[in-house]
Amino acid sequence: MKKIIIILLLCIINIHSTVFANVYSSSVPVEGMSIASDELQLKLLKDIYQITLKLNPLCSNQKVVNTQIIHFPYDVKKKNNKYVEGYWKELWSIDYCGQKVQIPVTFIITKKETLYKIDKF
Repeated sequence: MKKIIIILLLCIINIHSTVFANVYSSSVPVEGMSIASDELQLKLLKDIYQITLKLNPLCSNQKVVNTQIIHFPYDVKKKNNKYVEGYWKELWSIDYCGQKVQIPVTFIITKKETLYKIDKF
């Protein structure tokens, strides 16, 4: 019985490892018109792929097929020629095992960094 549980746990770990390997091997910039930095895109990919994994736990074949800017940067402030405040919105289209999902993302510019928030979809 213990061997069966261990084998099942190893299978689950393998599925999750495959998905996370896809995240780290994903090429950036992603397809489409995203204006997020490559570094920010990689961080966001990890979270997006976790969402699609919850939608279909058996799928490890995930890909960003398009990104669109749905609201250009607004409420933007610059200081010393650097953005220090503002935000913009993008729509990320993901294909996971033949299924498609569109995930809206809000990017928030702060003095120290740009953050993101995955909106409800």
